[in-house]
Amino acid sequence: MRQLRDGLILNLLFGAAAFAVFRFLHAPVLGLGILALVIGYNVLLPLIARSGGHGDWFDLWAFLLPLSVFQVVPDWVLSQLLGILVFPDVGAPRIGTVPVYMAGMWVIPLFWILWLGGRSTALCGLLALLVFGASEWAAPIFHLWRPQNVAMHYGIADYVLIPEALLGWAAAFAYRETASAHPLARVAAAAAVSVFYTGALIVSYFLMTRAAI
Repeated sequence: MRQLRDGLILNLLFGAAAFAVFRFLHAPVLGLGILALVIGYNVLLPLIARSGGHGDWFDLWAFLLPLSVFQVVPDWVLSQLLGILVFPDVGAPRIGTVPVYMAGMWVIPLFWILWLGGRSTALCGLLALLVFGASEWAAPIFHLWRPQNVAMHYGIADYVLIPEALLGWAAAFAYRETASAHPLARVAAAAAVSVFYTGALIVSYFLMTRAAI
């Protein structure tokens, strides 16, 4: 019950801050506001985990933070190499074509997907499909990212859904299998998940668009 209470508090605070940022800020200040939101979440989460005695939260966050940083690579590949993903310029610094706040943003959905999914990698994959599907639909509304030059339904790129479900599955599997491993091994596992996800995106894009021509 205490974890649920603390999780509710964390997300209510984040939700209120996010509402203010997207309601009252516009580019180029909007990008800095989003960056502040992501940094704030990645600071508050481990602080609440430590103060509340939620060791599993801190452990999960420590695994997901490097994974989120590595996720800049698939975003970069999609946006610069393939040209099928666009990150609108809302004022944030960039790593290539990717806003720097994306390096920490993946923590937010993946944390709750893996925590709620527990030890079931299949459930984590299903939750990832639902959560990331909703995120893909909402992202253009908030000027976070948008797909282009690909088949879409309801604003969601067709090719991305299966890889995002696989991302949830792979992240849960890597986290579970490296539970007692050295921290550097866990970072390597996080990197492997991101590489796997990048490959899944490229294969899915090829099969759904190029191979069908």
